[in-house]
Amino acid sequence: MALKIIFIYAVFIIKVTSAADPWTTTGNLSRLLTDHFGDNRHHVTNPDGKAAAFHFIKDTFKSYGLQVIDGDFNTDNLNLKGINVAGMWPGRLTGTRLDRPIVLTAHYDSSRGKAAVQDNGSGLAALMEAARLITSQPCIQDYLVVFAAFDFEIKENPADHSDAACYKGYCGSKDFVEQYMIRYLDSVGVNVANINGVIILDSILNFNGTLGAQTLPPDFAEVPGLKESAESIKQDAFKGNFILVTSREEYDFPLYSAFYNRWDQAGQPQYKRQSVLLPLKDVVTAVETQSDPNWNVYREFISDDLTSFWNASTDIKAMLLTDTLTMRGRGRPNHGVDDKMVLTKERLEFLKKITDVVTRTVMDLAKFKDTCKDPMTEAPAAFRKGLQMSGTINMPQGGQDVTVTLDEFTSSGRMEITVVIVASGGTYKYAGHFNADDNRVSLWDPNPEWDVVSCFFSGHLHEVNSGVLFTGEMNGKCGDDWPHDVLTIVASDSGVLCGLTPSSSTDNLRSLLTNHFNGNRHHVTNPTGKQAAADYIHATLKSYGMQIYVDKFHTENAGYKGRNIVGIWRGINSEGTGDNSADKPVILGAHYDTCRDNPGVDDNGSGLAALLEAARVISTQPCVPTHSVVFVAFDLQCGESPDHENTACSTGQCGSKFFVEETLVPYLASLDIKSSDIQGVIIMDSILNYNNTKNSQTAPPGFENTPLWEDVYVAEEEDGVRGNFIAIFSRQGYDQPLYSILHDRWDEECNPQYKRRDVLIPYKNIADETDTASNPYWPVYQEASMDLASFWKASGDIKGLLLSDTEQYRGRDVGRHEKLPLTDDRLGFLKKITNVVTRTAMDLAGERRCNAQPDTIPEGFIEGIKLDGKVSLPGGDKDYSFVVNTFTTSGRVDATLSNSTWSIDVSGHFIPKQQVLLLRLLEPEWESLSCVMSGPLVNSGSGVLYSGAIHGSCSGAWPEGHVGFTLNSGKQTVGGGAGNGSLVVIGIVVGVALSLVVGAAVWYLRKRTHKIRFKKLAGGDTPNTSSVDDNAFWPGQLLDKLRICMCPEDKPDTEPHTLFHNTRHKPPSNWGYDNNDRTWPISDSGYVQFGNIERDKEIRGYNL
Repeated sequence: MALKIIFIYAVFIIKVTSAADPWTTTGNLSRLLTDHFGDNRHHVTNPDGKAAAFHFIKDTFKSYGLQVIDGDFNTDNLNLKGINVAGMWPGRLTGTRLDRPIVLTAHYDSSRGKAAVQDNGSGLAALMEAARLITSQPCIQDYLVVFAAFDFEIKENPADHSDAACYKGYCGSKDFVEQYMIRYLDSVGVNVANINGVIILDSILNFNGTLGAQTLPPDFAEVPGLKESAESIKQDAFKGNFILVTSREEYDFPLYSAFYNRWDQAGQPQYKRQSVLLPLKDVVTAVETQSDPNWNVYREFISDDLTSFWNASTDIKAMLLTDTLTMRGRGRPNHGVDDKMVLTKERLEFLKKITDVVTRTVMDLAKFKDTCKDPMTEAPAAFRKGLQMSGTINMPQGGQDVTVTLDEFTSSGRMEITVVIVASGGTYKYAGHFNADDNRVSLWDPNPEWDVVSCFFSGHLHEVNSGVLFTGEMNGKCGDDWPHDVLTIVASDSGVLCGLTPSSSTDNLRSLLTNHFNGNRHHVTNPTGKQAAADYIHATLKSYGMQIYVDKFHTENAGYKGRNIVGIWRGINSEGTGDNSADKPVILGAHYDTCRDNPGVDDNGSGLAALLEAARVISTQPCVPTHSVVFVAFDLQCGESPDHENTACSTGQCGSKFFVEETLVPYLASLDIKSSDIQGVIIMDSILNYNNTKNSQTAPPGFENTPLWEDVYVAEEEDGVRGNFIAIFSRQGYDQPLYSILHDRWDEECNPQYKRRDVLIPYKNIADETDTASNPYWPVYQEASMDLASFWKASGDIKGLLLSDTEQYRGRDVGRHEKLPLTDDRLGFLKKITNVVTRTAMDLAGERRCNAQPDTIPEGFIEGIKLDGKVSLPGGDKDYSFVVNTFTTSGRVDATLSNSTWSIDVSGHFIPKQQVLLLRLLEPEWESLSCVMSGPLVNSGSGVLYSGAIHGSCSGAWPEGHVGFTLNSGKQTVGGGAGNGSLVVIGIVVGVALSLVVGAAVWYLRKRTHKIRFKKLAGGDTPNTSSVDDNAFWPGQLLDKLRICMCPEDKPDTEPHTLFHNTRHKPPSNWGYDNNDRTWPISDSGYVQFGNIERDKEIRGYNL
């Protein structure tokens, strides 16, 4: 059964915290021994004391937030039953076959009529304190930790006592191992050999430093594995000043060595450790069959609960900690062995060291973090005890209203919730913890029946609008009340629900797949269909106002030329109008070709549909992004054997390879943009096939053993091996800035039944053969990268990810060569992917600058308006017309600039705040990608004036550099004279500007003349006009960029200084854009510089 829940609330702040020190106190241990574990706990001599101890353990486990399981079992006496109690503290990987549990145990019964402080109140005290310390940690561990208290460890002979219950001893631990632990591990797919270890605490209080206090079994010193300890004890005069560790020398080494490391670091050397390292793996059989000559000595050390674990499987790593009980003298002021052991300071300190070392060992083995984010400061502010939410749960029979209440949330991140189904009144309680490091919540039934012990659900928290979204999934068998299907709950305290905006359209996606990408698109088997698809992509991106570039390339087939289609949605920084930082583009890609026999719907009509929908949504936003978004439809992704007729690409990924190596990298280099500056590349390849049928998903051979992919395989096994997810292929760590944003957006989007699986590749540069080709898993990694590999091979610094439904590895309800039916589930799946990719691209493209508000648009600037004027060329001014073909509410402008013999289409944006119109060639050749037409667009008289410059390489239409233009509509109040229009415009604009600036400058200079300094032009005193370009100064440069240069008072005639200057800069600036009155247009970094004149930048040219 899979349950998904969505919670929404407000956000708090982030803080990093260190794990709490896992140290107990002698006071806590003393209180446990005095108040709860000091009296006899035998089912005959003190049944009430035994029951009280059981309930205290169970209630304490519950209070710590553990998942508590208590189960009775039959004993050797048919009239008596025993009962164990266990508390489970799930980790991040609990419920998966990657879990590596660690078990800490102690028996809670005692011998008939005897005091029970030492045996085994001391083991119970250590167990309870370890549980308290571990559950109070704010950092979540990887693996499950189990705390178990066993009944009926004590062996009694029925011949001596007719009411004896356990004739051979360790009955409780035997039942726990066979009926609970082994079955649980099998249910989650964990092999017993993969348990991190079992630690048994049995009588660990009696520290006795008296000479001769310790005895040893006969022949102890002669047995292999025991000799070293025997000699050490002898040299220490047989003092009882140590804890004895019993384990198997070779097989339990990972467990006892971890304990030894912590013991030796803990200090207090007066408290020592000794070892009984048994040289056999199957010690139990050797003792029972007496097949080993030392069996009688071994028997002395495995007669405790240790036997139950090794009897169940010799692969279980386990060790026993004991003070040797009756082999150690009790010393004064103690009395007989049947009386309570006196709690001296030395004994409590001894017990404290053991408890601390065991706790720290368990934490090491369970992989607790030392530092993590603080749950209380990282969790949303509203996420506190008492929070109530309402919503709907989607059951197979329909939606039902639910309420969700947060019953508890502690500083360590522990939490409890109650879910109530309103109609039936059904109430379900869950406990768990919040992991602030990844905003993950893990919950479980706090007191389950055995058959639902493996039921867990977990999910992530994300900020959404005014609240936070939690999307979770329940795994395992969760009881008969819940159908074994994907369930979703949407609940909120504010009415804010899930869903990303802006959103794609299901109808649009269906139309694209039905009308345009529903057939084969191979250059041999259906060249007409391929050409039609390419033409449609080209026309659609062009209709969205994108700059279109067709990337043509040669192939292995001389008769076929490949063709990538590129649409560029320019960002503010790409126009030279941003913060002077480089454009850092986002790239979305999908191939449009198919293999020869492919029907072309899933592979890759789905990727194309998502690409075009993302382009539509992004291009219709009322804001221009900071960075450009590039949409690429690749040709020739499909590789085929050169033996086929007219093969064009035998290696595969030919189109993406050419785009990256011959277009993208050289273009970025021409703009001084590094590969690492690319915000991210997202490739979409086959993203339609959602199949929630069990066993509908397969994997490449070796997938389950491939490093970093085990989690995916395990998650699939747990989910019934369903094809209900999108696979996200990326490189571990290197692409994290990209996939973390996509993860957040995925989890914020609705329909959590559509899942994601991360498939991580452990290499940065997959082209580096020393790291990859020699790796046995490299063929699997290579198969996973597809078109994305072209980017990674060009530069390991390019961040990228591939989205895929895994295509041939996912079952279909039709044949491989038939079109995939467009079911509602599949279209919903595709829509979620499209929305997430769109929103991720918008996030990466950065803060958006909003466009055309009606009150800022020059009056009369509408579709169809015609502006006439001049373009100033080296051969003289030429008449041109400028017709606006499209002007949208988002500020997008499509226009045609033409004269009597020539025309060119341009497209771009109107930026209202600066009254600037930015245009680029709509369909440039490679050489003219950098061509920009820009300048202010303002009202002029009864018309509209657009004046500025065209700069960059513009396909030979004009010389490279700056070409001025002045265009006007309506009554020619500015300019208008044939041949001299641009000069008249300059004169009037300059006159107005000078009038304003001079007045302000006179006042300003009277105040601060002493701050004005002038320096000579480098190279001499003679005014230098040889490098001045008469076409380089245009009215667009005047807006808020004028400042008067005045002659020094001491040399008014000999050192004239100019009002304007000409400099050659790269990249070019957009004149008149967002600069204040302290800005000088004289910096190499883009014309604009705060501060005084740069000494070497004055060029005396235009003396006005």
